[in-house]
Amino acid sequence: MSIIAVADMFSTSDARDELATALGNAEREAAKQPGCVRYSFAAMLTDPNHFVLVSEWENDAALDAHYASPEFASFQFSLHDLLARESEMTVYSVSRSARPLASGPMDPRDAD
Repeated sequence: MSIIAVADMFSTSDARDELATALGNAEREAAKQPGCVRYSFAAMLTDPNHFVLVSEWENDAALDAHYASPEFASFQFSLHDLLARESEMTVYSVSRSARPLASGPMDPRDAD
């Protein structure tokens, strides 16, 4: 069963760049951990101080190992004085998923 974790993090306005750097480092470190399928941060378009994490893990054990890792502890420590408020996370257990396939080739006029 896959595990999906979605988190919202909010930087102080003067620490946005420093937080973005810490989040980028966390992405690289988490991606190396066994059982990590994806670990991606993004900034909201309407509020650049609001970041969203989407992470996917092969199972509960992989997520638990991530939270127990020295890399995660270091990441948590790096957040000191960078957040405007506590982060909010929801963890989902997923028993099935599907990736839609394109019904045909893209019209080149629709390309960027």
